[in-house]
Amino acid sequence: MLERKTTVGTDKHYVSRHPAFHLSTLALALGSIFSAQAIAAQEEATANAPLQLGEININAAAVENPTAPLAGKVALRNGSATKSNAAITETPQSVSVVTADEMRDRKSDTLADALSYTPGFTSQPSSFNRTSDRFRMRGFDVESATGGSLRDGMRLQYNSYDGVQEPYGLERVEVVRGAASVLYGQLSPGGFVNGVSKRPTETPLHELGLQYGNHDRKQLTADFSGPLGDSDVLSYRLTMLKRDSDTQQDYINDDKLYIAPALTWRPDEDTSLTLLSFYQKSDTRFSAPLPYQLVKGVGKGPFTIGRHDFIGEPDYDDMNGEMSAIGYEFEHRFDEHTRISNKLRYYEADVKWKYMQVRTGNPVNTAAATGVLARQYSDRRERSRALASDTNIETRWNIGGVENTFLMGADTYDASYDSHNFRANSTSINIGDYNYGQPVVVDKSRNRDRGSQIDTFQTGIYLQDQIKFDDHWLLLLGGRHDWADQDQEGFATGQKLSQDDESTTWRAGLVYQADNGLAPYISYSESFFPVAVAEATGRTFDPTEGKQYEIGIRYQPPGSNTLLSAAVYELTQENVVKRDLAGLNPQQIGEQRSRGLELEAKSDITPQLTVIATYAYTDARITKSVIQSEVGQRSEDTPYHQAALWADYNFALFGVPQLKIGGGARYKGTTQASGIDSQMPAYTLFDAMASYQIDKNWDIALNANNVTNKKYVYCEAAICRYGDERELVTSVNFRW
Repeated sequence: MLERKTTVGTDKHYVSRHPAFHLSTLALALGSIFSAQAIAAQEEATANAPLQLGEININAAAVENPTAPLAGKVALRNGSATKSNAAITETPQSVSVVTADEMRDRKSDTLADALSYTPGFTSQPSSFNRTSDRFRMRGFDVESATGGSLRDGMRLQYNSYDGVQEPYGLERVEVVRGAASVLYGQLSPGGFVNGVSKRPTETPLHELGLQYGNHDRKQLTADFSGPLGDSDVLSYRLTMLKRDSDTQQDYINDDKLYIAPALTWRPDEDTSLTLLSFYQKSDTRFSAPLPYQLVKGVGKGPFTIGRHDFIGEPDYDDMNGEMSAIGYEFEHRFDEHTRISNKLRYYEADVKWKYMQVRTGNPVNTAAATGVLARQYSDRRERSRALASDTNIETRWNIGGVENTFLMGADTYDASYDSHNFRANSTSINIGDYNYGQPVVVDKSRNRDRGSQIDTFQTGIYLQDQIKFDDHWLLLLGGRHDWADQDQEGFATGQKLSQDDESTTWRAGLVYQADNGLAPYISYSESFFPVAVAEATGRTFDPTEGKQYEIGIRYQPPGSNTLLSAAVYELTQENVVKRDLAGLNPQQIGEQRSRGLELEAKSDITPQLTVIATYAYTDARITKSVIQSEVGQRSEDTPYHQAALWADYNFALFGVPQLKIGGGARYKGTTQASGIDSQMPAYTLFDAMASYQIDKNWDIALNANNVTNKKYVYCEAAICRYGDERELVTSVNFRW
């Protein structure tokens, strides 16, 4: 069996080849052949001679490949936490994996949808998630702007609003929670989310899908893969999606085009080169946040903005974005001990968006009392480009019964972000009758431009050693040094600012793997993230630092498709820049701390029943600040208690193997927005699905999210968005 390694990171490598499930298919075929031969031989022996055959047992347990298709929802290996194809039970840090099957069964339109059953994870509603992959994990922001949005192990976007990763283009999503800079450089202490692209397969794959749902949703998908022509060294994949849809909010659409071609060249079993690319175009409008005073159920004035109401101008508001990337992953294995991996990707995005938003301050109270809403326009054009690379060498050796897997590498991330941003007061609207058609005159004078040109360059070198001894103990040690440079020029003033930072981060973990499947572990890890160059003119600050202590245990019963995980942690971010009440006098004395417990279970309990269950207790708050009233304040959108449960069942035991039904519940406890006195109430959302396999080619499915149409509100600081209403989608799929 050929097993390939992978590499993953903010600027890293992740290469894995020869999908293992092909070996399983081969094993089944061989098993059928041997079984048929055995039966024939036994019949002949019975009739003619005393021939006896011993028991023939064909068992080929294929090693899971973190970049290849995986049937089901239970992943036992990952490529993100150690940049290698490692068992999750060997990883001394919290890791969750969401497979393509899970995303499809739960109809995930965004990364936030895909991760909604992941412990310690929160996000905004879809009205925002369709425009930005911005999340919170363990109480800390995890997004493009904090380095936490990765694609194939390297940082993707620089700007939060460049676009979102399309789940249909992903084979899986791997989540590493907590400080993780040793392999990936500058990151939020909350961790990172790594989307793993669909790659070419050696077994032919053909799929067409059609969806229709409420809000006049129409979507067409296609996924084709296999050998290229008659070649035995080239394989391809082409993944496409086209969606036209309205949303629950008036005048806001959700249209998208996604195309992702990929090509793999494998001249021999030791060498592979995969070209990965995608192009994505989105057409929507930005859902402006609402002051809490104007939100139903939160504000107390006689006038509020309804759940479906649009506060912009239909003839002005617009948001169009294009995002594309092209790159390669190369891997060569010199021998059974040494391999080299090299990865490179170029990325660019162009987003034009303009929208009307509420003027803050006294106009909010006026709108709540009179219904006359004072507005301002925001007119923006943002362009990004980035070049990411990662090269590493892995060597393996065994001395005196001690196995070492040593990784040494270097990565870079070179990004440019050009933003032109104009904002000023504009015409008002009456939220009693929404008298659209008010003129919007945009002043694009240079001195009104709030934007800037920002160039960043990060490079780092890293070392990691996984040491296995006594057949049970695994010690993980890692270290990294980074150089991070920032240059910024403001368009309005022409002022230029620059800042250079260096940082060294460390990581250590110890795992004990018992024969019965238990794997307790303990770990320490660090993260860093440079303070923005424009935080204070003429001053420089040290990077913020994250430190995490974690103790956990995993249980994978031998031979089962079950993984149970539990972890307790303390995560602290230091060197946070805080300002006084007047917004002046920045000081680097801020500190935020998160302590918690996370539980996760994923199991194929029987061949028919699969269960996913998660729970998180998170106590995240500010522990140091120049504003004493902030000390003790809870982190935004971080409930103490959060839980989710999903189960799906195949009715094979009842003679209807074509039928599968599933359902889930997501509970989110109370949260405290810093700008609102009262807490946001807890709520529970219910989801459901049913699918039926008509024949070997056709299947149909029905998905319902928020089945009971629960009405809830998301709030942080002093602004809110309405939660997602019930969504119904019917799917028809054809595979051959």
